[in-house]
Amino acid sequence: MSSQRKVVKAKNLLSTVGSIAATTMVIRTIAYDFLPPEFMNFFSSKFLNLSHHFTSQMTIVIEEFRGLAVNQVFEAADTYLGSKTSTPSVQRVKVGKSEEDNKLVLSMDRGEILVDVFENVEMKWKLVCSQVDSVPSRNQDGDFNSSRRSEIRQYELSFHKRNKDLVIDSYLPYILERAKLMREENKTINLHTVVYGRWHVEEIKLQHPMTFNTLAMDSELKRAVMADLRHFTNGKEYYKRVGKAWKRGYLLYGPPGTGKSSLIAAMANHLKYDIYDLDLTDVHTNSELRFLLLTMPSRSILVIEDIDCSIKIENRESETESDGNQGDNQVTLSGLLNFIDGLWSCCGEERIIIFTTNHKERLDPALVRPGRMDTHVHMSYCNASIFRQLVFNYFGISNDGVFEQIERLLEEVNVSPAEVAGELMKNNSNQEAAFQGLLQFLHEKSNKNNT
Repeated sequence: MSSQRKVVKAKNLLSTVGSIAATTMVIRTIAYDFLPPEFMNFFSSKFLNLSHHFTSQMTIVIEEFRGLAVNQVFEAADTYLGSKTSTPSVQRVKVGKSEEDNKLVLSMDRGEILVDVFENVEMKWKLVCSQVDSVPSRNQDGDFNSSRRSEIRQYELSFHKRNKDLVIDSYLPYILERAKLMREENKTINLHTVVYGRWHVEEIKLQHPMTFNTLAMDSELKRAVMADLRHFTNGKEYYKRVGKAWKRGYLLYGPPGTGKSSLIAAMANHLKYDIYDLDLTDVHTNSELRFLLLTMPSRSILVIEDIDCSIKIENRESETESDGNQGDNQVTLSGLLNFIDGLWSCCGEERIIIFTTNHKERLDPALVRPGRMDTHVHMSYCNASIFRQLVFNYFGISNDGVFEQIERLLEEVNVSPAEVAGELMKNNSNQEAAFQGLLQFLHEKSNKNNT
């Protein structure tokens, strides 16, 4: 067939298609003018069903809310798609940042289409927004407020029908998991305290910059703590299999200034867990204690500092005798034990409980046994490993000729890391002067011990 005949045939085909389209439009117009609406609605629905039968595409609608609760799938999709906004299909992007965000947050704008690829399958996302009138409500004076327009948002996910199982079983669970990790990376750590027997509603940002990279702690002990935390956070199935609540107890003990609070901050920053600081003097009854535990979320750290002196908790044998004679505070040792290791402690997952004390020997043995305080961490006086970490933090060096002399003195005298850090900070712009000042400080401590 010559090229000229092909062109003529193509023109005839286009002419035929155009005629059919024009005829269809005329028939449709006549039908709407002369046929009853009921017939046209019936005809339209049948035609729509027929077209759905032959289409190869399927669309999943993900609404923002399920009843009054936020739809977690919508929330996860919003987070996940925000990381994909650099794809060529996206033309408009929204950007924002709240106090809880560490960086700018990107998201799709209304009406935008984003094409994602998962296991070589194309997924088309569209953000659909519609305006609705809210129901008028009465104000304090009894008058009706004018109705306002609010926005309803939903994502539409379109894909080939044959990939339905892939989307439901793999793609959407993948998005939920990815969004969870992304939120954790962007999460700020908050510090919570007790006010009138309840966790204070106002969140306070934990501004402590300590990490395990900068923590001045014995290097071997630091590695052991990090390995223990890793085993705990990855141990959901293990704890379930052995029939234990998914929680971990730590007892940090040692002299003042040895870095117990710094270790807690490093753990929180490492795990991205909020800290719930519990002062037992603010709690008056065992029931208040249980309530605080129940209202503390999963993936958090409960801290009770100076457990040996925060309140006088008598041992269980004397609780019955002293019942009613404890003043305003009625928290008992049995109540505290049930709080950290009883049935109520199972109402939550992936929680860490930390006790600190300067005097481990003063604690009731029942309080620190395994299962309650699983790991005992001795925060020691400054040694060579801790000293070298402090020097690296302050001056960025790993060795110096004076190190050997300082480390010998550290073996002879008990000096806390906080004291060593204080001496280094006195001359933080001159490392040689700082080392000489520390040597003088250590010699004076040594001479006092020998006199």
